[in-house]
Amino acid sequence: MDIFYSISWKPLIALLISNPETQPEFFAERSPKTYLPQMTCPLLVIQGKNAPRVVEEESRLLVEDLRGMGKEVDYLMFEDEGHDVLKFENRVRCYNAIVDLFKEKLRP
Repeated sequence: MDIFYSISWKPLIALLISNPETQPEFFAERSPKTYLPQMTCPLLVIQGKNAPRVVEEESRLLVEDLRGMGKEVDYLMFEDEGHDVLKFENRVRCYNAIVDLFKEKLRP
């Protein structure tokens, strides 16, 4: 069972997507994780170490999986943030990383 499907998320996930315990095929078909091998664009994963909804381990494992597939992915993790990037210094670093990715990867 994925880390993502924690006890607190079960009712919401079952309502919005499906119940992975009773409908695993339906759940897998709609999971972004199913389509990672087809991803062709560079990705920047931004994570707060203290995020209560998307825990750091999930993002780290995603990045490791993508890199293991040979995908181009950068990982920006903030030790002192939660689900949002709120501290000014972190926002500057975050937005600079986004702009750098766009400047490097998007071509006119």
